Amino acid sequence: MGVAFVAHCLLNQNSKVGDGAHCAGVYSPVVDVLREKGWRIEQMPCPELAFAGLNRFWAVREQYDTAAFRRHCRRLAVAVAGAIAARVRHGEDVVLVGVEGSPSMGVTITSSDPERGGKPAWPDGSPELTSGEGIFVEELHAELDRRGIAFRVAGERHAIPGFEEADQRTRLESVLGRGDA
Repeated sequence: MGVAFVAHCLLNQNSKVGDGAHCAGVYSPVVDVLREKGWRIEQMPCPELAFAGLNRFWAVREQYDTAAFRRHCRRLAVAVAGAIAARVRHGEDVVLVGVEGSPSMGVTITSSDPERGGKPAWPDGSPELTSGEGIFVEELHAELDRRGIAFRVAGERHAIPGFEEADQRTRLESVLGRGDA
């Protein structure tokens, strides 16, 4: 059996920064694939919501990459890693589902712009994206490495320019299919 540890905002879009939600409540395309494939779902905490609250501003990685936010993410990562470790001890397959482009939850793409602050107003209309993990995913990865736990990741891409839902479904199914759910 498999368990997916899913970014908070995919299960509660209302937790996103103002104008960031793509729908009210659950972002169902991700949940639909997980259910169809027989995966159980665990919701991870939203580091940004817990740190800066619901009325926070848009931010890029450099704005969150502070000693205080890293400590906050490490505390959350220890708790999530403990839950993952318990699942692994019981022989369960684990996958982390993050949000590409997020400064915290990106798994292969994060947002970055050392010069920018406040709500993004990029000249070409698309956010500054760069390869790399978000800060929380980076801290979680480090904690799981310390515990000797390997895990798979899938990055949900609804916030990435040029996103196609069918492509996302194929990518997620590919990651989920690498183990026995």
